[in-house]
Amino acid sequence: MDKLPLDYEVIVVNDGSTDDTEELCSKMFADNDRVKLIGYKENKGKGFALKQGFRNSRGRIVAFVDADSDISFDHIKRFLEELDKRECDIVIGSKYLPESSFNSPLSRRFLSRCYHIFVRFLLRVKVSDTQVGFKVFKRKVLEDVFPRVLVKRFAFDVELLTVSNMRGYSVSEVPVKVNHKDVKRSVDAWEILKMFIDTCAVFYRRYIVRHYERKT
Repeated sequence: MDKLPLDYEVIVVNDGSTDDTEELCSKMFADNDRVKLIGYKENKGKGFALKQGFRNSRGRIVAFVDADSDISFDHIKRFLEELDKRECDIVIGSKYLPESSFNSPLSRRFLSRCYHIFVRFLLRVKVSDTQVGFKVFKRKVLEDVFPRVLVKRFAFDVELLTVSNMRGYSVSEVPVKVNHKDVKRSVDAWEILKMFIDTCAVFYRRYIVRHYERKT
């Protein structure tokens, strides 16, 4: 970020981790007033963590980046350029564009594709990839959309993009290089089931009870 001609802040959200993340970050950034650490003891999921980060942010542009660095943080420059060039509201990464690369076990790639097809069919979200943990938003989008988003964990990205699409915000995609370092990690069947349930709940709120169309 120091290489870019921008004022910026970095907000680290420690979502109830059980390692020494909070202590390590406190020591690393003790003298850096651009970095703010937010933490709480109970793990509450990605959606909850991102909402906490957003509430403590100030910028007119907000980027969500997964901390495991499966995607290089250097991508931020291209995301910001795309946001300006396309004059869009949201820029998301996609591992399925021609210039992208996706280094991951075959089982994970297969499940990712299946989930993408499922989401496209069920919710009509017209993007090639909802799950990449690198997204940039204009602040006005999140101020409008976040109050309508209920998922805290497994289908947060899908609900966020579904509501954004319904609210008429424009989305542009850029290619990313995804490198899952922990390739030996097995796919958790229970997590897959919970993600399926959460996604079906988004469908229920969109088409059955019309939750997202209500005034907040």
